[in-house]
Amino acid sequence: MTDSRPKRYLISTWGCQMNQHDTEKMAGVLAGLGYAPTLDDREADIILLNTCSVREKAESKVFGRLGRLRHLKIANPDLLIGVVGCVAQQAGEGIFRRAPFVDLVMGPRNLSRLGELIEKARREGRSIGLARDDDPIVFPSGTTARASGPKAFVTVMEGCDKSCTYCIVPFTRGREVYRPPVEILAEVRDLAAQGYCEIEFLGQNVNAYHDGNHDLASLLYMADRVPGIRRVRFTTSHPGHLKKTIMDAIRDVPTVCNHLHLPAQSGCDRVLKAMNRGYTRARYVSKIDYLKKAVPGMAFSTDVIVGFPGETDPEFHETLQLLRELEFDQVYAFAYSPRPGTEATRIEGAVPDKVKQERLRELLGAQELIQARRNEALVGRVFEVLVDGIGRLDNGLLKGRTRCNRIVHFPGTARRGDSLDVRITHGHPHSLIGEPLRERGAA
Repeated sequence: MTDSRPKRYLISTWGCQMNQHDTEKMAGVLAGLGYAPTLDDREADIILLNTCSVREKAESKVFGRLGRLRHLKIANPDLLIGVVGCVAQQAGEGIFRRAPFVDLVMGPRNLSRLGELIEKARREGRSIGLARDDDPIVFPSGTTARASGPKAFVTVMEGCDKSCTYCIVPFTRGREVYRPPVEILAEVRDLAAQGYCEIEFLGQNVNAYHDGNHDLASLLYMADRVPGIRRVRFTTSHPGHLKKTIMDAIRDVPTVCNHLHLPAQSGCDRVLKAMNRGYTRARYVSKIDYLKKAVPGMAFSTDVIVGFPGETDPEFHETLQLLRELEFDQVYAFAYSPRPGTEATRIEGAVPDKVKQERLRELLGAQELIQARRNEALVGRVFEVLVDGIGRLDNGLLKGRTRCNRIVHFPGTARRGDSLDVRITHGHPHSLIGEPLRERGAA
């Protein structure tokens, strides 16, 4: 008697939007191989851990999850377990030594080989794919199993050519490669035809994108002309590549949203130099100031590292003062985490973990007050909100985002993809509460 149960897969994902989109791509490959998704480890025939190695904590979570999967592999030897993404690229064969029950290891530049690697693992017991080709990945967008709308990710480039002393991404993701504009625009048109109305261009250093005479600003203008596309975003940007042409496109292109994620990492010039970031505090602030003057209601988020080797208390307070001066709308802050093979691990003056955590708590506390004050000031304002589903507050409210990327919870019966005018009634540090006024139309 044959087992008629459909084959099932489960993908656990850590990390950035690139990883989220890579999961969508792998889900598409698995669907093409006849697999259906499941959320239950016990039902899965394949479990893939799509990993992040930017910080040690994220990497530790992966191996913790592998430890919990070991008993499933013992109970079901046919279960295929794979580690993919940046930890896979970083650790390589070492994953097999640390977790011998793993069947497949695949770096992020090998997504199109997933089917081949699965077949080899089934046939030979193990497979590994860690090539970091300099050629752009050939990955037809039609095979991607995307999350339901209204928003879709579009990869425009892969890799990073910067050499920040703390960062492992150039090793795990490889050197920069760029997709041709014609290919990118074809994907955007296809997404619009499917009903997606917001796209987000992705790249580890997205504003370094170029292809011939085209740069990121060119892509923004071209995407704006695609019928059905109402919002365009891009991430992640490097301050050194934020050219005036890109900032002017944020100002001038109607569909480009008035929000920018621009990692500062530190507010101290000496620390920025030690990080090899390639800009000064003054140069960073000048970009923010230009956009604040040029774009009404411009919102900003940033990344900050505290406790970088050699960082003194006065230097940390320079970063704290930068946050108070610029008043970011959101901050992603982390204690410095040494990554293997990076230049920063050889810098003297390691900051004790206790001091790093104290600085992190102080910075996050200060930012919480800034966000609470800024969001409370929005009470009474009306924003266009694009509905993206039910909120996580377990109170029956819908959830959506403004063009300036603020999360808004509100009551009603609107559908995913609808646009509503919402009046803000309450402001909290990380979200807003509002009441809908009228519907603008579906995506």
